[in-house]
Amino acid sequence: MPGRAPLVEHVYFNPPAPQQADSWWARYKAQLTGLTDSARASVEADSRYILRRGVLAADTAKSEEWSSRRSRTGLVMGSVQSGKTASMLGVSALAIDGGVDIIIVLAGTRLSLWRQTYERLVQQLDSGQEDAQKIKRRLLCPPPGIALSEQTHSLATTYRLPPAQVRQRLSQGRPLIIVAMKQTDHLHALAASLRANVFSVVKELGRTAHMLVLDDEADDGSILDAVVESSQDPIYGRLKQIPRAIANLWDPPQGSPDNLFSTYIAYTATPQANLLQEDHNPLAPRDFLISLRTPLDVGHPVDTTAPGNLNAPRSSTYPEAEGIRSYYTGGEVFYRRAKAAKLCVPTTNSVQQDLADAVRAFLVAGAIRLHRAGRLGPASAITTQFDTEQEAFAYVAPPHSMLYHPSAAILDHFRGAEDVLLWAGIQDRATARNLLDTGVARLPDTLVDDLQADPAPWAQWLDKYVASARAIEDEFDVLPPKSFPDWQTVETLLVNEMIPGTRVAVVNSDPNADDRPAYAPSQDPGTGKWRAARDISTIFVSGNVMARGLTLEGMTTALFQRSSANPLADTQMQMQRWFGYRGSYIELCRVFTSSDQLALFRAYHDVDEAVRAAITERMVSGAPDPTVLQGLNFEATGKIAGVGNFPLSPGARPFVTVINCGKQADPNADVLADLFARPSSDVTVANVLRGRILNVPLELTEAAELLDRLTFSDYQPGREGFQADIWNRVQARAHAVAPLPDPPFYRPPVRYGKGDVPRRACPYAIAAYLRLWLASLTRSITGLFVTGHPGDLWSYADLGRKTVEQPRFWVGIRYGDGAAVSNSSLARLPFNIYATRKTVAGGELKTTWGASDPSAGPSQFRGDVYFDYYHRNLAVPMSSDTAWRPSGSDGQILFYVNQHPGDLYPTVAVGVCLPAGGPEQFAATRAGVAIVKRSLP
Repeated sequence: MPGRAPLVEHVYFNPPAPQQADSWWARYKAQLTGLTDSARASVEADSRYILRRGVLAADTAKSEEWSSRRSRTGLVMGSVQSGKTASMLGVSALAIDGGVDIIIVLAGTRLSLWRQTYERLVQQLDSGQEDAQKIKRRLLCPPPGIALSEQTHSLATTYRLPPAQVRQRLSQGRPLIIVAMKQTDHLHALAASLRANVFSVVKELGRTAHMLVLDDEADDGSILDAVVESSQDPIYGRLKQIPRAIANLWDPPQGSPDNLFSTYIAYTATPQANLLQEDHNPLAPRDFLISLRTPLDVGHPVDTTAPGNLNAPRSSTYPEAEGIRSYYTGGEVFYRRAKAAKLCVPTTNSVQQDLADAVRAFLVAGAIRLHRAGRLGPASAITTQFDTEQEAFAYVAPPHSMLYHPSAAILDHFRGAEDVLLWAGIQDRATARNLLDTGVARLPDTLVDDLQADPAPWAQWLDKYVASARAIEDEFDVLPPKSFPDWQTVETLLVNEMIPGTRVAVVNSDPNADDRPAYAPSQDPGTGKWRAARDISTIFVSGNVMARGLTLEGMTTALFQRSSANPLADTQMQMQRWFGYRGSYIELCRVFTSSDQLALFRAYHDVDEAVRAAITERMVSGAPDPTVLQGLNFEATGKIAGVGNFPLSPGARPFVTVINCGKQADPNADVLADLFARPSSDVTVANVLRGRILNVPLELTEAAELLDRLTFSDYQPGREGFQADIWNRVQARAHAVAPLPDPPFYRPPVRYGKGDVPRRACPYAIAAYLRLWLASLTRSITGLFVTGHPGDLWSYADLGRKTVEQPRFWVGIRYGDGAAVSNSSLARLPFNIYATRKTVAGGELKTTWGASDPSAGPSQFRGDVYFDYYHRNLAVPMSSDTAWRPSGSDGQILFYVNQHPGDLYPTVAVGVCLPAGGPEQFAATRAGVAIVKRSLP
């Protein structure tokens, strides 16, 4: 009929599952209004992955799938200020829909963080009016009237779980939702309430019950270090009780119901300490590791049509169609992709000059943002009243923030805030401190006078921001180009709005400091009128507290003057609060810090990406657990005692000390004889025949194959053990960048099982290293440094140049002062080999590299490590501060044919000289495994 739509039959091979009309997930998803379609799909896809592969991966009806304590533990790695809370709430919603009975969210070690998470959970997960219907659908603990009250309540009251309501909710399949502060007294109070009011009800259910514990910022307070715990620190002792107190929620000493099963998930952006915990610690991630994704312009797309597909390809980032406005701007943007935009500014030797430069940059950026917003500025907003809260949001410019981090010391924060005010024109420290104590320390009019008297240092920032915008547009294909006001407009906004409207505040754990930033409008109880949020334009001076969950909205500028004699990657990663979703104004962002600190930040980001890639590869292909990485000059974490540093490279001059017994024919002699069937030449120095060398060097692959052919009766390692683990993990990272054509890297003689205990100087590990070097020439593998240049990152290297400079290996035989070898395959070569007589005891060489004479002249023999130099007519270094050969030079493999008069057969020993410039990583190890000193060999 005309006007009627044609009937279309829809046939589904896999019919879509019906959507529950009032599901927790449907309500939560409806709250994600500020996200793009792909971001919403990513939250859902990752939440479903965590639920199916983590929370519900084991069936509570099958006790054999659980530990003896009926608990499972896992870890979810996010990024700093990237949306971990959105994931936690998404997992909670899906878990409730999936039948999980008890949700416990551990939300911060400070009251402000606890309330911040509580408010968000109520607004998004538990949305809607607090009416009878909402009250019946769950039991929320503590109730809003207690959690958000300014009155003081006992912890017993705060975490009260009325047994009648518990029984009613659980019998009806309705959840208990608990938001607890991660502090020992709070946790003990909650545990007591669970034992008294919940466990007895669980026992009576007649079915299994499932508790899910979500630990936000799980590396903060939740790390159990057995070494430290054994001798409680008088200051941090109670902090170390937190992990036990968390575990006691489901596994108290008094016992828990046999039908209660629990899953603990640690959420963190910096999982180093979590991964380094001993496996027996109750919160160590034993069962699953999962990495969240962030939006950028690269990676596997999120399937928006089927976010529940757990087998979809994954990568650490996914393409965001909305462009840079919706990108996550983390280390990849600040330290790599936007390098030409000069978002990172090295500081000078003048603290005063750096402070002035940073504050000017912040205020000019604020004027530009204010011009773009076209709303009331911070000064006008102070004197304006609004009829509704919505008007106070809609008519006022969005928040604009700066972070000044002078040091970890609380007193330095107040002094730093005073310094800002003094630079701006406040006459003395006493006046500045009084202003700070009132909470309304705004920049004085004298700064306006300074601007008008000398506008040049201010106006330069407009030019710099324009240049940054063009660089960002080129790198990220941004259209249309960003617009900028002229200098006169910027100056007017600085004079009228930004300078008089900007507040200076201290945020730390001191009682005299602000509790947290205020970005919500406030209502006058007398008039009922609304005022704009307090922190429309604020310079926050802070320290460690900013590293834990408190978010600075609209942050453009950071001045980071902190330094550390013992930098810790996880702690300083968390301090980078300039990370986040700042793509809409990224060209206005600046990080001021020292060149050394910037190098550390780049290295932290690189090893962070390596761990993230390793977890992602494990999720996709079942790769090994990730290696916790650090640097030669920084540690992964300070939360675990006795962390060691295990380098991947065998060093500049590794020598294999294991040697076969001279009572039987050495198969390595046959390997050497086969090799020297090739053309070779004598090496004569100062009229003394020193040995023989191949005329053509070996390529990386050939050198690796040669070392792998060596066999030893007393040394046969297998594909299990620390060497195998390390090489399997780095191989997985390399494979994640691009599939390897000829795996594996590490090829020990025993293919199955552990074999002998692997050695540090292992020929098969050296061969694996050479294969990694070759693979790294075509892959920017994160987490790798450069040997001989420990501050250089492999992922920043010019791989074309690295390919040109890849080493070849000259292979020689060093003669000794013994008799000519006469009774092995080596005797059939067309030249005599004179045996060395190195000391051997118990199958081990007691001497390694041979002759070495540092005082030898140009025509004399300086040492065996330069054996090939004489063949190639190269100048031998007369002095060196390092054992490494220069980057771009060739290496050497030098054999010794060892035979004492009493030996029936000659035996073969080998040493290797490696040039600098190869790949290196530093694996953090648990106490007592392996430690290297922070100095080059």
